[in-house]
Amino acid sequence: MKRATIVLVLIAIVSLGLAAESSAYYPVRVDVVKVFSHADGFRVIYRKGSADIAAVYLPARWFISGGKAELVRDHDSSFPYMTVFYKAGKFDHLRLYVQADQRDDSWGILAPADGVGKFSSDDLKLEF
Repeated sequence: MKRATIVLVLIAIVSLGLAAESSAYYPVRVDVVKVFSHADGFRVIYRKGSADIAAVYLPARWFISGGKAELVRDHDSSFPYMTVFYKAGKFDHLRLYVQADQRDDSWGILAPADGVGKFSSDDLKLEF
């Protein structure tokens, strides 16, 4: 009797899990090599494939409450990385996970002249 009850409970749990709605978001995890801070935002150098790297510019205005981006600072050994969320095939928002200590090798400073006009986009296009 106990065995039958356990089997029925497991079947119910699995059925509920299969019936649950899937998320509307599609997350993509991107390994970050270095994050450069700038007055207008962040330049993020990330791995593209297994051997190449690419850069993306994230405007500071995205990092406000309710904006398109969230900055997560911690002393986690898996940082830095970035999770980009797509909804219906289009960029929706992202989370940038960085080392809390800006003296870490994963941080850098972008010269003011190097960022002029590069933080104006409202969309994110990653290269893979």
